[in-house]
Amino acid sequence: MKKIFSFLIALFVFVNFINSSQEDYLKIISTVSPKIIRQSEEGILKIKIIPRDDIKISSHPEFIITLNENNDLIFSKVFFTASELNFQTKQEDNIVSLDLKKEIEIPFKIKEESLIGKHKISGEIVFTAVFKDHWSLKTYQTFFTVFSSKKNYKKKKR
Repeated sequence: MKKIFSFLIALFVFVNFINSSQEDYLKIISTVSPKIIRQSEEGILKIKIIPRDDIKISSHPEFIITLNENNDLIFSKVFFTASELNFQTKQEDNIVSLDLKKEIEIPFKIKEESLIGKHKISGEIVFTAVFKDHWSLKTYQTFFTVFSSKKNYKKKKR
């Protein structure tokens, strides 16, 4: 029993070390507008991506935003590529990178039968970071934001 407990503690420490060692190459600011949305009404997920000063985000091989499943929300899609988001590209030092100045807006709708209260929208961005010395790293970074929903008291027409 003592060996199992010791093993579990060592495993927990190892997993936390691995998770904490991943660097944040992007600053991801995600918000929902409006902050309080009624059932069966629409909102907008806004994502602003700011890369670290020492990297560029490559336009190839891929740049994908993936949204995690949420049973209370309806999105038109759950993943978006750089070309679908109409990101412009720029070339500096023989590196073709994405110009991430624009804020991404992804519309969604709250289901009529969704629970009221706090909701979480989460996802990840898969990207290739290109460093000043021209080596690159394909990685991902997660993001999330929260908002509230409330009952829609509009009467249904008969």
